[in-house]
Amino acid sequence: MAHHNGYQKVAKDEGDVESADGSISTPPPQPTFKRYLYPLIGLLLISNICTWYISEWKVRREYRAKDTGRSPFAGLEWDTPLSLHSESPFNQPNETLRDAAWDTINIDAGMIAVPQSFVEEKGLPDSQRFVWDRSKSVYLLNGYHSLHCARSIYISLTEFNRGLPQSRRWGHIMHCVDQLRQEALCNADDTPRFSTQDEIPVTGLDQMRMCRSWDKLEEWAKQYTACYRYINQTASYSEVPQVERFVWCPKDSPYNKEVEKVFGHIEWSEDGFTISEPEK
Repeated sequence: MAHHNGYQKVAKDEGDVESADGSISTPPPQPTFKRYLYPLIGLLLISNICTWYISEWKVRREYRAKDTGRSPFAGLEWDTPLSLHSESPFNQPNETLRDAAWDTINIDAGMIAVPQSFVEEKGLPDSQRFVWDRSKSVYLLNGYHSLHCARSIYISLTEFNRGLPQSRRWGHIMHCVDQLRQEALCNADDTPRFSTQDEIPVTGLDQMRMCRSWDKLEEWAKQYTACYRYINQTASYSEVPQVERFVWCPKDSPYNKEVEKVFGHIEWSEDGFTISEPEK
């Protein structure tokens, strides 16, 4: 009879698995990277959540002034009562007076030059550098751009109504129309305009509402003057070079010395100033 050696069960490792018939199977060793996979995924999720909260906090900080009713840049409040005029100098029947009213619109003060610290604090996009001080950047305030567009559209419509040649490019007028459309959507003004009980109702007839002060905006803008004037809004840059639009600094401006280096001596008068050619 054949002799069989006795069978002695070997102690199981912690990773061994015993089957129903008593046999033991050992799972294959796990790759090392899998040990760190789930912790790594967890860290990435935590990192993404933190990044989202930081971004959200920055946006809220940038526009925190809106929560108090103040504008985020000039700090203007809703403190100026104005009427929704049904009639104004800008839509009166007298064409001469109406044209004169629209001619009073001046957006030069809306071109401002602000220091880099302001740009960074407010999270503004990079902009062209101010020609007389490269540490500052030039921006056009949005409200002034809207006024510019309203005036351009008025001029175009008036020229059409009078059978005159168009002085504004059609593409520019379309740009302005769309800009005003975007302004309406962006501001989402929720003022309920009341309706009169006439046979043909009119809405908002001389209704009062609270607005921000345009005079305060202009006062703030002039603190950051870019010495800018359009001079001729229909002129091309070849007719009026861009740099020549930035020479209209106030009399006490520190930039006048820089202007004189390029254009010559400035002579001031009650009506403005003239520039003589620089000495050669």
